[in-house]
Amino acid sequence: MSSENHNRLPRLHVDRENISRGEICGLSEGQHHYLRNVMRLKPGDRVRAFNGRNGEWLAEVTEISKKNTIISFAEKIREQSASPDVWALASPVKKEAFDMMVEKSAELGASHFFPVLCDHTVVPRVNRERLQAISTEAAEQCERLDVMEVSALLDIESLFETWSSGRKLIFCVERSEAPPIAQALQKLPRRSPLAVLVGPEGGFSENEIRRIKDQPFAVPVSLGPRILKAETALIAALACVQQFSE
Repeated sequence: MSSENHNRLPRLHVDRENISRGEICGLSEGQHHYLRNVMRLKPGDRVRAFNGRNGEWLAEVTEISKKNTIISFAEKIREQSASPDVWALASPVKKEAFDMMVEKSAELGASHFFPVLCDHTVVPRVNRERLQAISTEAAEQCERLDVMEVSALLDIESLFETWSSGRKLIFCVERSEAPPIAQALQKLPRRSPLAVLVGPEGGFSENEIRRIKDQPFAVPVSLGPRILKAETALIAALACVQQFSE
C-alpha cells in the first residue's frame, strides 16, 4: 500500500459488495452532485472510497458528466478494520436532536444504533432510511472504515427478548445512586461487547427503571449531578465507553 498522504481527497462510501483493482463503479446521485458541483472534480482527479469490507481505496474519476460520475479503483491505501462492538440505544426525540445522536454515535465508533420506544417517548416514528444516510455521511467524514447500522424502531421489551447475556448494558439513569460511568466501566473487561442506553426527554418511568435494573446484564451508571438532555447524555456516555473499547 502507498504511504502517500491522501487525507485531503474527497472520501466516499460505495454500496458495493467487493472492491478490486481496475474495477469501475458508478456513484450515487448525491455523490455525483457533490463531486461535480461542490468539489468541481474533473476526469483524472482522485477520491478515496470504501465499502465497509475491503479497506479504503484510492480511485480515479474516469467520467464526470451532467448526469453521472464513474470512478475506477486503483490502489488499496488502508486495510479493513472493525469498529468496537458497541451499540447505542436511544429513545427518539425531536428531529434535529435525534439526527445529531445518530451522527455523533457514528463518529464515536458505535457499530449499531437502535431507536427504542419508552413509556415517555414523544416521537413514535423514525425515518430509518434518512438516519442510515446520516450514519453513512458521518462514516465518510470521520475516517472510519465501516458504517454504523441503524435498526428499525422497536420497544425495549422486544430488544431484551433476544439480548445476549455476554453484552453488558450501560444504563444511564438520572437521579440515581448508581456509580459514575467511568468507575463502572473500569470493572468490566476491556473491549467486551457493550451497549449504551439513554432515555427520552421525560426520562425513564419508574417501572422501566425497575425492569431494566432487574436485567442481569444491566449496569446502571450516573453521568454526574446535572440533568442532561438526551442527546448530551448519549454523547457523554459514548465518549467514556470509547476509552475502554479501543
